[in-house]
Amino acid sequence: MTLRKHTPVLFMIVALLALTLCGGCAQSDTSNSSDSDDTQQEQQSDTKTITDAYGRQVEVPTQVNTAATVGSGARLVVYAGGKYKLIAVTDMETNPGMNRPYAMAYKDLFADLPSTSNGNHLNQTNVNAEQLMQLKPDTIISSRSADECDQLQQTTGIPVIGVSYQNQLFSNGIYDSISCVGEALDTQDHAQSVISKMKEWKQDLDNRIASVPQDSKPSVYVGAINYRGKKSWTGTYAHYTPTDILQANNVADSTGQDGAIDVSLEQIGQWDPDYIFLDAANSDVIDQDYENNPDFFSNLSATRSGNLYTQPSYNFNGTNVGTGICDTYFIGATIYPDAFSDVNLDDKYREIYTTMLDGYDFYTDMQQNGETFSTFPPLS
Repeated sequence: MTLRKHTPVLFMIVALLALTLCGGCAQSDTSNSSDSDDTQQEQQSDTKTITDAYGRQVEVPTQVNTAATVGSGARLVVYAGGKYKLIAVTDMETNPGMNRPYAMAYKDLFADLPSTSNGNHLNQTNVNAEQLMQLKPDTIISSRSADECDQLQQTTGIPVIGVSYQNQLFSNGIYDSISCVGEALDTQDHAQSVISKMKEWKQDLDNRIASVPQDSKPSVYVGAINYRGKKSWTGTYAHYTPTDILQANNVADSTGQDGAIDVSLEQIGQWDPDYIFLDAANSDVIDQDYENNPDFFSNLSATRSGNLYTQPSYNFNGTNVGTGICDTYFIGATIYPDAFSDVNLDDKYREIYTTMLDGYDFYTDMQQNGETFSTFPPLS
């Protein structure tokens, strides 16, 4: 009788104990599951995926603190605002020249860094993979081909971000290259501000060109453009990027070719362009050709009318994008003076260089070194 009487109570006590124990199990399971999720998320956040300029999917550390460069990758690191993360560059940066504004702007920074390779942008690059593995940068920025990026990544075990921007000024290629470097180095805001400014310049140029009647565009010849060696008057470029942007009448386009070409003096005489732009860095061979044939050059329409100009070349071991944009403004203001009448070119050059070079005023360096955008010195 007594046992039966207390059976419901005992049952309830047992049931409550069972529920408590199960609850504890459930809580323990939930806790373990939560811990597992946190660990998984932590593991997942150790890396991030970067799509480089070749469309390659590259896993880099979530926080990239150090980078090294191959080819002319350092130029893009400067453009993207990540120069202080560099721990190794190339011979081209440790031995800078005025033909590489980014390297001259930060020559003191680069001078103390070890060299990873000879730094050739398109030709064969001898990379010191062993040194890279010893330095252990979080990532490598390379301007070499996609295949070479893959090979270097496999050899070193270090993620390699590829950039591709040869002879590009306003293109998805250059925008993507700056963007992916900024994303990899955690300097996205700076990179995007540079890209936004470039797009602003492109829109400004387009708006100005739109006001120029097609039938009033003069003929233009761009000479002394280096390609695999020094060139004089006859070294030119069909579909030269600045003249293409300006929709200018580049006489070399009539050859039906694309890129660097050599033409004859006879061909230049037949074209007899209204304007000629030459690379002053080659003034020695330009002057020598003139001395060999003064009557020919003196009788060109551009020479007789004072429309012979000098400008810096924008391609040297990759494309100096800032210089190329400055060249475009200079040619535009020269051949379409009315459309560019409100542009202060000195201010514009300074704006372009300080934007592309992370605040560095390279235009003042150019002026001090006698490298400007101007009429060509009188031929003797």
